This record gives sequence, structure tokens and C-alpha cells, in this order.
Amino acid sequence: MKTTRITALAALPLSVVLLSGCGGGPVKAGAAALVGDERISVSGLDRTVRDWWPEFKADPQASANRAEPPEQQQMGGDAASESDVRATLTALVFLKVGDQAARDHGVEPTGGDVDQAIALMDQTPNSNAVSTTLAAGLPKDRVRDVARFNAIQLLLMDRFGWDHTRDSPAAQRAMQRFDQALGEAARKLKVRVNPRFGTFDPTKVAINPVVYRLSAHESGVR
Repeated sequence: MKTTRITALAALPLSVVLLSGCGGGPVKAGAAALVGDERISVSGLDRTVRDWWPEFKADPQASANRAEPPEQQQMGGDAASESDVRATLTALVFLKVGDQAARDHGVEPTGGDVDQAIALMDQTPNSNAVSTTLAAGLPKDRVRDVARFNAIQLLLMDRFGWDHTRDSPAAQRAMQRFDQALGEAARKLKVRVNPRFGTFDPTKVAINPVVYRLSAHESGVR
């Protein structure tokens, strides 16, 4: 693999990947999300957020790199916000979707591929592998998981005709095909999110906030 830009997992929820058909159906009790036959438990999500939050607060670069509008960023509170929890859940879903895309297209990153992905993340201007992982809403001990996702991206882009030239037409086509591969994988996995954490947005690959509906009296509607 040659040096190039890496679409950091932290930025992926902002990409437009068409995942029509995802997010429907019931979610089992105790599950934050279901991704195929795999269950992301509420307790596991809570534990991940608890591990991540103090590490994120201690890393100014991670905060600077976080891929969400400034008005949605946590502003120095003592606990992770609802948007933080959604970002972590989205990242956990993406890791599983990436693994499915790799299986679908017959690629399997080696330990060396993951090591090289970490090295490339460390070469990113104003960032590094740890800050990228924290910006994605995951604790430091998930660095290799994020790097694996990035390694899968690079391997699939090679498979899709990437010419290793930044922003070339071939690179753009390969990136579009990679996005399509994620969409196909997500459809196969039938991603479902517990309504407690919001609704899955198939156009932005994001978990939207819970919408609290006011009563007719509270909303001023009689």
C-alpha cells in the first residue's frame, strides 16, 4: 500500500453512502444495535463510552479533529453527551460493516497491513492514530480496529482500480465504489438501531438524535 489520504473513521458518518433498507425492524432488549447476527449491547456501548471519555478529554488534537459541527460538540462537560454516545455507536457499527465489505470482496488485511495503516495515520498532518481513534468516539485500545477499517478501505480501493494518485479520476471512482461496497454490506447486515439512541439515517450513515414529541398542549397546538 502506498501513502495516500485515508478516510478516517471519524469522518465517515458525514459521507453520503446510500444504505436504503437499513434501520428497520425490531431491536432485541438490551441491544444498542443489531448488525447482522452481531449484537452491540447497551452495557458494552456504555463501557466503551466510559473508557473513551477521559482519554478524549485529555487529547486536544482529538477534539480538534472530531468530525461534527461545532455546535454539536461536547463543550467541556463532566460526562459524554448524547451526541458522543451516538458517535461511538456509529463507529462500532462501521467497524462491522467494513468487515462485511471485506468478506464480500475477498480481502483480508494482514497484521502488516494494519501496522502500515497505523503508520499512515501517524503521518496525517495535525493528527495521529490515537487522536483519529479518539475523534471517532473509540478509546485508545481500539486503534488497531480503526486501522483495520482503514486497511480494508485501501485494499478495496486497490481492487476497484485506484491509481495511488491523490484526487485523480481513478481515485474518485475507487472511492465511490468503496462507498457502494459499504452500502451493499450494510444492506446485507440489515443494520438496526435501538430507538433509545436515535434513528439510523441511511443517506448520511449516521444515527440521528431521538426526536421528543411534545403534547398538543405543550406545543401550543390545541
